[in-house]
Amino acid sequence: MKHYRLEDLPETSVSHDPHIKKRVYAGGVSCIEKISHAVLKPGDTARQHAHEGGFEIFFCAAGEAVFRINGEDVSLGGGDCLIVEPGDLHEIKLVRKRTELFYFFAAR
Repeated sequence: MKHYRLEDLPETSVSHDPHIKKRVYAGGVSCIEKISHAVLKPGDTARQHAHEGGFEIFFCAAGEAVFRINGEDVSLGGGDCLIVEPGDLHEIKLVRKRTELFYFFAAR
């Protein structure tokens, strides 16, 4: 068994946008490479990028953000889940209010 408490996890930077901080819950669990948590502030953005190696799954616990996936804007609010497929160009275009995201990276 592994038990993780959010307040005990170290904060690290997201590789493609170092101003965004995350806490990684777990890694190496079956096909899930990692489970992370990030809190975004109004006005935060994340530049466009893609992952060839797997799926990125975002769960919005609270707040509101606009993602752009392959040129299409997608609004994400509390309780919404977004699955970004391998190779999809994606970015966080706009954070309207404090937004809490959990995201998972799952291998292909």
